[in-house]
Parts: sequence; structure tokens; C-alpha cells
Amino acid sequence: MPARAHSTPDPETTPPFETVPQPDAVAIVWADPDGRPTRLVWGGTRWRVTDKPTVITEPVSWWRRLDVDAQALAMAPRTCTGWRFQATADDGRSCVLDVRDEGDPARWFVVKVYE
Repeated sequence: MPARAHSTPDPETTPPFETVPQPDAVAIVWADPDGRPTRLVWGGTRWRVTDKPTVITEPVSWWRRLDVDAQALAMAPRTCTGWRFQATADDGRSCVLDVRDEGDPARWFVVKVYE
């Protein structure tokens, strides 16, 4: 069964002890020497990355000037804009997070949560 993606938890279906922080919250991220997230603090909770992070990429910004009609978008050079990974809190809660880098290597934004 596919994971359920959401922007905000449903308070009627999610018990308070199982809630996860809101997306768009700042997360403090620790990464390995290759830049892959290994742990984070998000919503006042410590989380460990418990699977292999998957890189999220987008075409580099300058490509749009060369390909204004997006006809060759598949050929565009890509840059890492974030990561998707499973995170597990110290109390055993787990979820999959999409995080985006906004310029500060330690401060990321959680943009999507999958439970």
C-alpha cells in the first residue's frame, strides 16, 4: 500500500502521541562526508535516517534560458535540491521526509511527510 502524503496531520485521525511535526518547518540536518543526511532535529524531536537517502534533483536554473519551450528538459544538467529518506524518532515513530536545501548546509526545510 503506498504511503500517504500530507501537508498537515489530520487531528481527527492521528492520535496526539503519534503526530509528526508540520511540513515547511526548519530541520537541523547532519550529513556524512558525501552530503547525505544521517540525522536531524525537526519539530523538537531527534530523528535518525534509517534508510538510504534518495537525491531529489531539478534542472539547473540557467537551462531555462537555453530551452525556453522545455523541449529538451530531459537533457538538462541537474542539481541536487533535496533528499527523500525514512526517519525514525527516538520513541519509534517513523515517516518518510522530503527535505530541501535553502542555502544553509545545516538548515533544511521539510516540504513533504509520508506516513
